[in-house]
Amino acid sequence: MDPNAVLDVFRETHALREGHFVLPSGWHGSAYLQRQKLLEYPEKVEILASELVKKIAANELLNFTHFVAPSLGGLIVALQTARIMQKSALWLRREAGLFTTGPANIPPNSNAFIIQDVVGAGSLCISTIEALRSMSVNTIGIGCFIDRSQDKPDLGVPLISLAPLKLPVYAAENVPRELAEIPAIETTPVAPFNWQD
Repeated sequence: MDPNAVLDVFRETHALREGHFVLPSGWHGSAYLQRQKLLEYPEKVEILASELVKKIAANELLNFTHFVAPSLGGLIVALQTARIMQKSALWLRREAGLFTTGPANIPPNSNAFIIQDVVGAGSLCISTIEALRSMSVNTIGIGCFIDRSQDKPDLGVPLISLAPLKLPVYAAENVPRELAEIPAIETTPVAPFNWQD
């Protein structure tokens, strides 16, 4: 599946919208990526997860036991990829400011593969690598559906993605004329998900 076909899946599920948007940050852009919309369609996630598994295998990054997801979106992707590859998957989350795997664990000296739905600047991936290192777990790679990084982040391990997506943004006073001629749509940030006992 080529990158354009991957982006088409995001368009079909309304996870990628194009036009003129005022983003939650206040910047203006010609596209809005609301990746949570994709995750409403398990069959689409499964298709993209299968493609990601093919790329992981093509890059010969198979020597690991666990997929590790540092976000809920990543966990959904991790569960699909783990099912296909017959690996384990778990969620590495913050509790009281520290990363934890909760009741799940990865044996020391294991190899792990980080999974995200979308990678941006890469700071979450770097924090996850450091957290796994503190647990004596080695990260051998990172996989995602979409790589949104403007500049390739130095993650120290291979980043496998299905499609790059560079979304330039503009300050309100610097919006290009062709974009300014399109009525702007206000976007709202997605509220964080909180687990309740």
